[in-house]
Amino acid sequence: MAVIRLWLLSAAVLAAACGSTSSESVTGPSAPKCSVSLAGPEGSIAASGGAGTVTVTTQPECAWTATAEASWITGVTPAEGQGTGQVQFEAVPNPNGTSRSGAINVNGQRAVIQQGGAPCQLEISASGSQFPAAGGAGVVTIATPAGCAWAASSTVPWITVAPAGGSGNANVNFTVATNPGTGRTGTITIGELSVTIQQAAGGTSPACTVSLQPTSAAVPAAGATGVSITVTASSGCSRPATSNATWITVTSGATGSGNGTVTLNVAANTGGARSGTVTIGGQTFTVNQAAATQTCAVSINPTSQSVGAAGITGLSVTVTAPSGCSRPATSNATWITVTNGASGSGNGTVTLTVAANTGAARTGTVTIGGQTFTVNQAAAAPTCTYSINPTSMTVGDDGAKGLTVTISTGAGCQWTASENAGWLDIKSAKSGTGSGSVTFDVGSHNSTRTGTLTIAGQTFTVTQVPCSATLSPQTQPVSALGGAFSVSVTTQIGCQWQAIENLSWVTINSGTSGTGSGTVTYTVGPNVAGARSGNISIAGATLTVNQAAVLP
Repeated sequence: MAVIRLWLLSAAVLAAACGSTSSESVTGPSAPKCSVSLAGPEGSIAASGGAGTVTVTTQPECAWTATAEASWITGVTPAEGQGTGQVQFEAVPNPNGTSRSGAINVNGQRAVIQQGGAPCQLEISASGSQFPAAGGAGVVTIATPAGCAWAASSTVPWITVAPAGGSGNANVNFTVATNPGTGRTGTITIGELSVTIQQAAGGTSPACTVSLQPTSAAVPAAGATGVSITVTASSGCSRPATSNATWITVTSGATGSGNGTVTLNVAANTGGARSGTVTIGGQTFTVNQAAATQTCAVSINPTSQSVGAAGITGLSVTVTAPSGCSRPATSNATWITVTNGASGSGNGTVTLTVAANTGAARTGTVTIGGQTFTVNQAAAAPTCTYSINPTSMTVGDDGAKGLTVTISTGAGCQWTASENAGWLDIKSAKSGTGSGSVTFDVGSHNSTRTGTLTIAGQTFTVTQVPCSATLSPQTQPVSALGGAFSVSVTTQIGCQWQAIENLSWVTINSGTSGTGSGTVTYTVGPNVAGARSGNISIAGATLTVNQAAVLP
């Protein structure tokens, strides 16, 4: 009994391929402690079965137990755990044409697992194909996975079939009516397959008898040339050959009588599996041609990911692919590892681990079903060194405002500044990144004291002392003609001072007052008498001016 096979795409598989998913994230009710949330695999697991992962998220000290709620979900590992982790499982092949749903149960929370239906393989066989003129009844047995739909029909009115449709395994009964005339041939079609029924002529033996060897042929999707059929016919019997399908061509033996050969060409198939017939001398030759090779269009989401220098585990990429399409995942970088989904078909998820980066920024790729997923990883954090300038400062008892310390460090290096004495007051920002500066004030005080600032991990020392000043020069000789002169004032930061003169022949031009070190300029007038001497008081120090007498 001949068996004819065909792969059909069930409605359930079409539904799964059009976007249904087989995972969900389940979060338990609010609880003060040890609540559990689950994240199952995205997309459906292929009907052929495969591995999957459920991520368990909970507090580190919380224990949990994982069990499967369906017999087709096996290998649940680990069955027990504590804190956040992952549960691995295997889905056994789905023998049915419809998708199915199960779950992994962790502490009463459920992660739903979806699995696509098996491709609908259809097999038919008939209890008989040759009937006498009186007719008769027969049965066509259908074998196909549960949930796979089929339809049955007859191409001729003298063959009736029942039922006309159904799903899964079934029997289709057919009846062949009495034949009052010449021998005839009809076809019962179930899905894309067919069974040829031949009935003898009514009355006395027919004038011509014709038989074919073989009566059918299976042809690949690429087509075939020179398909040969041996025809045995009574001497003188005409046995014309006519194709009943546009894609089957009779290339030789279209006419003739008696024994001979008929040759056919079958065109390439670009669609689903198909069946066609050629009538030769009233007998039917059936051609069953395979479907075109499936084109696998794979897409991934996302197509890239930026990762910090510390690396990451459990980086997930969702893969969308037609059912049955293989979409292997291969890392093209030694620092990227495919931890789950390296092989599989149809929709699914690929999980990656990215190692920590100890050098410059880098880019690597993973090829998933011919698509490229790009990982951009940041550079390792810089090694930071710091220096400050100056490292110390002496301030007078008058105090000072807006004093500045410069920080030198690398770009991206962070720093902080803090006071270690209450009389030191930082006025600028107390933290920053990269090179910068810190501004601070010193309060007034009438005795010596020392305090520090901590800036970028460095110690800056401030010493406050009573104000004192030195002059250079301390004595200025001047000719009788007079002239312009200057004196340098050296004193502590923040110390305020004045320059005072009570001499009619000396005029201060600039520097009558100042803060910290500075310069005083003055003019000595011409002398018209004898030698003279006078003092200028500057910051509590004395500058003596000695002018020579006019020459006689």
